[in-house]
Amino acid sequence: MENPRQDEAKEYLEKHKILELFDNITASLVFQRPENPKEFMIQEIKQLKEARTTQMDYPCLFDDSNIMSVYGMLDPTKKGFITLTQYKEALTALGCKTFDPCPVGMEFDRISQDTFTREAKMGLKRSSATVAPL
Repeated sequence: MENPRQDEAKEYLEKHKILELFDNITASLVFQRPENPKEFMIQEIKQLKEARTTQMDYPCLFDDSNIMSVYGMLDPTKKGFITLTQYKEALTALGCKTFDPCPVGMEFDRISQDTFTREAKMGLKRSSATVAPL
């Protein structure tokens, strides 16, 4: 059973998204492998602060070309759609914690590239937004 101090600490970490912040910065460090990791982390936090103000350009490991590549792997014959299962699994694999579970096209099990891209960008933005808006 947790004590009140542990509950307070847990609430604090959740409220300020501290664990998500460390996860994102650690992932960026491993991916980028900068020469000066401390300066890199400082720049990441500055970029997060700026993004919080503008509500744009949150630091993220994946850009548009990565999202398009993932979609291309799921649709190698260029049918123009992927299945709902592929959509959900790919967004989860990209690190999107929240996305539309019932996107346009689900009724036919055909999710378009536009829908996938839009949901991936929004989901990655939310996952990367480890600081609360002002």
